[in-house]
Amino acid sequence: MQAQEQAKRSTRSPSRGSSYAMPSIFPVEANTTSSASTSQRRQLTLHDVESLVVSGAPSRRQGTTYYTLEVYTGTSSPIATACSKLSDREGARQPAYRVDKTLVDFDNLRRALYNASHLAHASVSCEFCKEMMLYIDTSDKKFGSSVLRLLVGRDKIIRSLQQFVDDVVDILIHFACIEGTPWCSGQVQSHQVVRSFLLPLAPDT
Repeated sequence: MQAQEQAKRSTRSPSRGSSYAMPSIFPVEANTTSSASTSQRRQLTLHDVESLVVSGAPSRRQGTTYYTLEVYTGTSSPIATACSKLSDREGARQPAYRVDKTLVDFDNLRRALYNASHLAHASVSCEFCKEMMLYIDTSDKKFGSSVLRLLVGRDKIIRSLQQFVDDVVDILIHFACIEGTPWCSGQVQSHQVVRSFLLPLAPDT
């Protein structure tokens, strides 16, 4: 099954690498800095986002481990723009904003995406929903599992989370770019749950 998934991903995105240009599908309200006021919050679209990077330095607060998801955009900051001209590495840039997520948060996203596709059709699923369910319904994507946390190391978890984020975005983009195909409720809801996942908390909450 994993070989089948890899073949499909290579067909969808043959040379995307670590960055990708996203179509304007849904707005993501973003906080450009951790101390930005409400007036400084702006609307991002998927078209603005160049890459999503799971940080290699998880933090632990009140007994819970958080993984930082860095969101890079085409206009992260003037400094980031200048740095991007000097280096292609993500480390030479500053993300537009960051959101902290637990393994349970990632697992909830996985469940929400699966349920959105599973419940969208009474009988025969559309191509989008079939592919989303096929991809998600594998044991290595059950991030909330205590077995995963105990048996694999931190680096393996980070790689799994990164691969999951990249693959989900690939699926969303691939089917969103197919012209003339109406979106079912599962596809619409999938974009909504990803938007909610990426949405940072307001600075005053």
